[in-house]
Amino acid sequence: MKSHYSGLWLIVAVSLIVFLVISFVDDISVGGWTIKKAPFSENLLAKEDSVGRNSDFCADSLAGKVIEAKTDSVPKSILIFGDSMTLNLALRLAQYAKQNGHTLHSVNWDSSNTKIWADCDTLRHFIRVFDVDYVFISLGSNELYFKNPESRLPYIKKVLEMIDTIPYVWIGPPNWQKDSGINDLLERTCRSGSFFRTDGMELARKKDHIHPTRAASALWVDSIMRWMPKSAHPILADSPSDSIGRANANVTFLKALNK
Repeated sequence: MKSHYSGLWLIVAVSLIVFLVISFVDDISVGGWTIKKAPFSENLLAKEDSVGRNSDFCADSLAGKVIEAKTDSVPKSILIFGDSMTLNLALRLAQYAKQNGHTLHSVNWDSSNTKIWADCDTLRHFIRVFDVDYVFISLGSNELYFKNPESRLPYIKKVLEMIDTIPYVWIGPPNWQKDSGINDLLERTCRSGSFFRTDGMELARKKDHIHPTRAASALWVDSIMRWMPKSAHPILADSPSDSIGRANANVTFLKALNK
């Protein structure tokens, strides 16, 4: 019985030796046959730092992957509100609304800024009256040169608080000169993917060299709509067909003094 098991153990031992030889030596060629080196030794002797590098590479690859939000295909009741930049934006946005089945309402408040909107109930009123479920904000142009833009932070937050959970896009002011920090403040205060930075765009201006022309404003809106799929809450934004013609922007005009 003992000699019988001795033979069995001998076979096991020889097999193990052959396996180790194949694992730790280079490829072996015998005649026309080549025995490839097994990967066992690489896995067994892999250094901890190389494993760490592989792990980091995977993490970096995943971190760098941009996953776009799914487009909301439900037609929206859209409100665009803000300062005197709003009107021409609304005229083009109305065509997008008509093309994509949305309803648009616009509130153009000349000379307004974040403080004026934050200090009254006007925004809440229009959100309620129009049963709004998507918002475009056009504010900041009248605050480009404030020496201390951080002082506007409470008003920006108050405006966003009134919008609450409604998806929005804050359209940054169309800088005609370098601002004192309002764009950076808006971008870091808005929800991720909810601020469109206009600063840097080349836009034809009216005689005041401040307000973009109607045609330039249309191109401005086109840029926003092309960016829409990258936003936090994209909605239907197909480009208006040539036959769409004029569309009603349903504009309400208000007047305000700078504060």
